[in-house]
Amino acid sequence: MNLIEQLGGYERAKHEFEMIKEMKPIYPGEIETNNRLLLEYRRQHNIFESGDLVVDTTGFYDWLCRVEYLSTDGLVVMYRHDQRKGDTAFTTRPLIETVRHATDAEIKAGKRLGVMK
Repeated sequence: MNLIEQLGGYERAKHEFEMIKEMKPIYPGEIETNNRLLLEYRRQHNIFESGDLVVDTTGFYDWLCRVEYLSTDGLVVMYRHDQRKGDTAFTTRPLIETVRHATDAEIKAGKRLGVMK
């Protein structure tokens, strides 16, 4: 059983980690470690939150998008920045059906990997 499950699930762990942020962390890097645990859990369970970096799963687009907010009808609203064109736009995509969390390698590269254009 991982730490998030030991704390009673994602929402409870998120609450506990937010409380830690308000207090002085016990050891250096604690906040980053907690944020990383929550992100890994979200990646494994297809949970999206504001600020998460996602990519299009259809393979048509190769840019990263940052989740701005989740709508109540099951759609995720994202902000897109296409560095090649220098433009920005809001786009709405069905949650889980056409997006997934960006991997660490994709975040480092600044784009979705494996897209043929």
